[in-house]
Amino acid sequence: MNVLSSTMSYFRERQTPLVLSFHIAVLLMVISQIIFSNFMGFTRAGEVASQLPERVGTWLHIGTGLLLVPVSLIFLFAVIKQRGLKYYFPYLVGDLEPLKADIQTLLKFKLPAPGPAGLAAVMHGLGLGALLLVVLSGFTWFLCWNFQPSWAYQVKEVHGLLTGLIEAYLVGHAAMGILHIYLRYRAPSL
Repeated sequence: MNVLSSTMSYFRERQTPLVLSFHIAVLLMVISQIIFSNFMGFTRAGEVASQLPERVGTWLHIGTGLLLVPVSLIFLFAVIKQRGLKYYFPYLVGDLEPLKADIQTLLKFKLPAPGPAGLAAVMHGLGLGALLLVVLSGFTWFLCWNFQPSWAYQVKEVHGLLTGLIEAYLVGHAAMGILHIYLRYRAPSL
């Protein structure tokens, strides 16, 4: 089984070309942001560090982050337009039955099929929410870094904390996706 081919085939079945393109772009940009953040550096005065790795890492993180703002917003609007708000956030309108059914299916050691308002959709909604929180907090921190309000440090700390959400989501989403694709192609009866 060619993992990449199987994964792309699975994505093409469930996503429009536009949504798939943005999904891949956001994935690559988020991973690069996590990597770049490890090479960021600032002086005590708040200036970008002068050492080469920190200077490059900081500006790559800032540049990619600024690009991630419109890309993430377009991605968010595209998936909401494609499937609707209720698909990803059914709990906002009190529709918990599909989610309950999926949890009952999991308790029987079976994998629930993805569908509207189900476990997979809710997990995607949580990821969209985490992405939006991280991108907006990062943009807010960028503005604070430039305008230097007294609470800039707190915004930076909130952004770092929220980044943990997207990192956890990325690992969990990838693990669930790999499991789902593996079971689909290796054990289609599950």
